Amino acid sequence: MRGTGSFGRGAVVAAGLAVAAAGGTSTTAEAGESVSGKARVLNGDTLVVGGRVIGLYGVAAPGLKQTCLDAKAQSYACGTTAAKALAAHLRDATVTCRIRETDGYGRALSVCLRDKEDLNAWMAEKGLAMADRRRGHTAYVGAETLAWGKRLGLWAGSFEDPTNRPRTAYSRANAVADANKAEPR
Repeated sequence: MRGTGSFGRGAVVAAGLAVAAAGGTSTTAEAGESVSGKARVLNGDTLVVGGRVIGLYGVAAPGLKQTCLDAKAQSYACGTTAAKALAAHLRDATVTCRIRETDGYGRALSVCLRDKEDLNAWMAEKGLAMADRRRGHTAYVGAETLAWGKRLGLWAGSFEDPTNRPRTAYSRANAVADANKAEPR
């Protein structure tokens, strides 16, 4: 568990994520491509937009089953809290996601906007997700630092680092079909 006052990260080991082997289908995400539409939240850092499984680039939220400790050392469902906060923030808004790359789980890692608001930054600023420093993704370290300084969300108590959590795999070939299966609760 991370403690409230501990901001030191130690060495972050880059995860050796293999890119999904299947390719050549219409669901393959291309860097620079944009996807727009109503978003369905699968968890705090994964959405379905325009039929694509979209991961929020540069941030990692707790999994749906993850629990954390709040400022009073009481356990709470921080993963569910993050997902519900994102869903409530989006409501019926149209989201536009610019794809940066595809991760080893088949998610199209994207910077997503609601109007002009960067949703990735919003999650980090609220303390609902951490900046994901793996593979040089440091775009949201500043937003995370703001949440840490104010002891918001995860930073109010203790939590397991969500950047290395197990995830649901979405192969390129079936990313749309698998989007209907949220993480087990």
